[in-house]
Amino acid sequence: MHDYIEILERMSAVQYRINYNDRKPKSFGTDQMLYHSEIHFIEAIGVGDINASTLSKKLDITNGAVTQVAEKLIKKGLILKYKRDSNKKEVLFKLTEKGKIAYENHELFHKELNDKVIEYLKRLSKEQVEGILGLIGICEEHLPRIL
Repeated sequence: MHDYIEILERMSAVQYRINYNDRKPKSFGTDQMLYHSEIHFIEAIGVGDINASTLSKKLDITNGAVTQVAEKLIKKGLILKYKRDSNKKEVLFKLTEKGKIAYENHELFHKELNDKVIEYLKRLSKEQVEGILGLIGICEEHLPRIL
């Protein structure tokens, strides 16, 4: 029983730590502090160009929210907003050089964490992996959907 309580306590601690870290802005290698919503906006733009309605769908946010976050990131010098000569209605976004640095550092953060987790998971038996997936499934079922 003690092991079960420890698992629950540690899962709760990890969840708290993730929530706490998501609230704190980080620089991601730039001179600008970026909040969770801002770096994920940058991540959604990626290395190409993307229009506002696609961003809205990709992030599951309103067009108004896209405009608000975009304006903050434009002021911080991380993204550019423009229109093509061929279609003056469509608003497009792309990363600046500074935005690309933030994007790459954010990707690197996830890659380093994912690599460590994958390295650990590769050492587990099929049954152990299935046990972890079962636990995750229970958490997914019983936690309210954020989106």
